[in-house]
Amino acid sequence: MADCVCPLPTALGDVPALDCGVNLKQIQRLAFQRSGNQFGTGAVPPDDITVLADWQTLIAAVDDTKIVVTPLLGGNPVIEAGTAITIGGGDNTTLNGVEEVQGVNPSAFSAEFRELTPEIELALKLLTCEKSLTVYLFLEGGRIAAYEIDPTNQRGFLLQSMFVSDRNNAGFATLDTNTISWAFPSGWSENLVIVTPAFNPLTDI
Repeated sequence: MADCVCPLPTALGDVPALDCGVNLKQIQRLAFQRSGNQFGTGAVPPDDITVLADWQTLIAAVDDTKIVVTPLLGGNPVIEAGTAITIGGGDNTTLNGVEEVQGVNPSAFSAEFRELTPEIELALKLLTCEKSLTVYLFLEGGRIAAYEIDPTNQRGFLLQSMFVSDRNNAGFATLDTNTISWAFPSGWSENLVIVTPAFNPLTDI
């Protein structure tokens, strides 16, 4: 829920025209980094989210800037938008019994990995020990979704309450799965940017 300004502006704010729609489509791979790091002119040294060599440098890093990339997701990647946080409605707690919106719940992300080795499963679970992570979303078609700080700087999306499940086995003619999930804080997509890099993040890193 956007922060409201008080007093209100003199006139309603303009809503931009919809020239080209924005769709994530399918999320197919994930990359994690500790918060406080970014791509762009504000990074030290400066780096470019569209350049393979800069990703390779961060993947090989041995400090807080390090990025870790997961295997391809096995299926069912879903983001469920957070619902309204409300009080009252049809009772005496609010004026005329009208429900009041007080905020927005976090958005829930979940997906499955399939046929993980125990080593990969453990490495993913250790990421849940981190206090503050960001995530870059690698999308179908080799695109990358990130949080735009400004036109020359991008970072991963903040996430909370990350969870990686134990192995699920359903028996004959099935594949073992592990579920990964977390919560995006409200407003997570308000500064969404989708970039098309000069490499394919689904296969090249």
